Formats: sequence, structure tokens, C-alpha cells
Amino acid sequence: MDYDYKDGIRATRKGCLGGSDAKMMAQISLLGEVPKSAYKRLAIVKGLIDYDEIPTTRAMAFGDFVENEIYKLLVMNDGESEWESNPLWVSKKYSKKNVSLICHPDIVRYDGDSQTLYVYECKATQETPEETKQTYRSQIFIERVIAQEIAQGIGKKVHVKNLLVHYDTRGLDLEKEFEFDASRLSIHEVRFQSHVFDIEKAMMIIDDFLEGFDMYSEDDEIESKYLPERVRQEFDTVTNMIVEIKEREQRVNEFKDKLYAFMVEKNIKSIKNDTWNITRVDATETISFDSKRFLDDYARKYPRKAKKLVMDYEKRSKRKGYVNIKLKNKEKD
Repeated sequence: MDYDYKDGIRATRKGCLGGSDAKMMAQISLLGEVPKSAYKRLAIVKGLIDYDEIPTTRAMAFGDFVENEIYKLLVMNDGESEWESNPLWVSKKYSKKNVSLICHPDIVRYDGDSQTLYVYECKATQETPEETKQTYRSQIFIERVIAQEIAQGIGKKVHVKNLLVHYDTRGLDLEKEFEFDASRLSIHEVRFQSHVFDIEKAMMIIDDFLEGFDMYSEDDEIESKYLPERVRQEFDTVTNMIVEIKEREQRVNEFKDKLYAFMVEKNIKSIKNDTWNITRVDATETISFDSKRFLDDYARKYPRKAKKLVMDYEKRSKRKGYVNIKLKNKEKD
């Protein structure tokens, strides 16, 4: 069994939806629209944000171990069939412009004698086999639909049979060294009397949504690299201009400070030329009424009168919204 298939699954998080997205797709098909809970996953599909690696838990590692042991056991007991571990299947029927439908079935076997394509889904769980069937029914349904496409490519008379390989983990201590116990293993056929959900409808809704989906953020802040392309290009151009302006302003201010010190030292009041009239303005002290301090003191002494005073002289004005751009301080090398 090839453990590198995990890298292939990670790679297909962008541009594709698969079995692990089945519940989300079923919900979209039922609602007739994309809920906000699906935005992050679809942002990964569109490439708007990077895929966050899911930490590997002890239970997940055990699941991989069990799947590997099951594969070896099945192949060893039937060496004549064609076996494959975690193939990448892409649906031509359901894939759309902005998103492809794929699946990575755990184990696949083709029996040429019976012309049957067996699709095995391995689950190591504390749930009963029947509970597990219900939990993963949508995922197995997607695998079945795509398997039927694959089967047609092999031959018109090829049948598809979906099997749940159930490994009972009840009573196991997964913190100990992994051991495989074949007595915990059972295989159950998963039958579908009708469609679990409308895959075509879900894929059409998702494809339409992705067409105009060009920005995603989990909160009210967003990294500039995730801005839409047309906005990001102009943003980069303008921010470079702002950086240059700020640098020039700093140089001008430094020059003015040096020029003022020079004019004081040389007792020069003004400097003139055809373009400039530079005048030295010496430091002065001004006296003004501190209205804020007055109101604070008045409010402490006469809180009710101060409140009425503020209400009587309340002034409301509307301010136009704007963008405030601040440069971050960077340490000099």
C-alpha cells in the first residue's frame, strides 16, 4: 500500500471536491444555495486561501495503519484480481468549469471473471457497522457514482459493488503500540435504493457560486495577498507610491530641522529665491481655553448639570468614510 496517496489527496484540495465534502454537497443540494459554513472550503477550492493542514491525531494514524493491514490481508487472500490502493478517480460527468468532482476510494478490486468492480471504504470506529454506513453514506454514494463511470470505461457489463470494511475499535487503547486483530474486521455491502442527494444540482450551484467568488476572510481583516487580482495589482502600485511619498516627506522634514538649526546659528530670518520664500518661525508659547479639562472637572462636581449642558450644546455631524493607510515600522538592517 502506498502511503504517499495522502500527498495526492492534499494536492486535490484545490480545484476539486471529493468524498470528504459529501455532507457539504448534500446540504447545498438540499438548500439550493451555498451556506456560509461552506465558504472556507470553497475558498480553498478556488485558491483564494491556502489549505490548512489537518493535524494527524492518534486515531487517524491508527486508521491509516488498519487500512494498510486490511489491504495486505485482502491482496494476500486473493492474488488473482486487480487490486489498487487509493486511486484518484475524476468524474467527467459531474466536473464543472470551476470545480472537479473526484474521489480516492481506499481500496479497489476488479474481478474480471465476474466483471465486478469492488470499491472498499475502510473505517476504524467505535460505531456499529450500521451506524457507520449511515455516517458515511454520502461519501460512499459519491464513490459509487464515480465508480459507475469508471466501470463503463472498462466495459458496459461491469457491475459496481460498494463494501464497507468495518474495524471495531471499542475497548482499544490507541495510545499503545498499534496491533491488528483480524477478528475485529467485518465486511458489509452498502446498497442504494435511490440517490442520497442530487450531485448534479450541488455541483451546478457550487460552480455558479465559484464563478463570482473572488475574496474570502474569516473576519473583518484580510491579508493583501488574498485580495482579488485586479484590486491587488492596484493596491500594490498605490502602496509603493505611498512608501515613496513617506520616505520623501521624512527627508524633507529632516532637511527642515537642519535648515532651522542653521538659520538660528547664523541669525538668518528668511531665505528667498525665485521659487521659495523660507521664513524662520521661532518657538512660542500660546494660552488657550482647555474645554475638555473644564467639562471633566465640571462633571465631577456637578454630574447632572454637566450632562444637561452637554445635551443642550450637542452637535452632530456626518463624516465621510475613508481609508486610513499606515506604514508599519520596520527595523533597519
